[in-house]
Amino acid sequence: MRVRRAVASAAIVGALVLSPSVAFGYGAEDYTDTGTASTTTPAPGQSFTIRVVGPAGADVTLTITSSANIPDSAIQIAGTKSLTRTTDASGVAVFTVTLNQAGTFTAVVTDTESGEVLSTQTFQVAGSIAEAPGGNLSSTGSEVLPLALGAGAVLVLGSGAVVYARRRQHAHG
Repeated sequence: MRVRRAVASAAIVGALVLSPSVAFGYGAEDYTDTGTASTTTPAPGQSFTIRVVGPAGADVTLTITSSANIPDSAIQIAGTKSLTRTTDASGVAVFTVTLNQAGTFTAVVTDTESGEVLSTQTFQVAGSIAEAPGGNLSSTGSEVLPLALGAGAVLVLGSGAVVYARRRQHAHG
């Protein structure tokens, strides 16, 4: 009888101890790394979007920084380098971003109220086609000079053959 009572008491105490932790976990969602971008390698001046998912109706802040000495004027998110939006009923916020100078940029989206980081992404903006991801453009077209010299040589040889044939015809005829 004492054993049953001890087991029952232990079960009740365990349930009471664990019940608050279950309540705290209920309904809580993890919004870590919920951001996506339409591109991570935009060209200078090319607009792209960053989409993040967070709690519905929450204010989220996008902040873009650069590790190099790139002025804030090279970053545009509706005219600033940091912008706060309210998520829609689905918890989605979309930012349109334009980076006007070559460099490496980091975009961090945080829940304004809790300070929780929802998304961190890195963007590489190439300064020229040669710096673009994937290397240089492939070479197209051809060199015209060798073709022009070859065509000129064929034309000279053909004209000489015609002149030679006419002279020979007049000499025998």
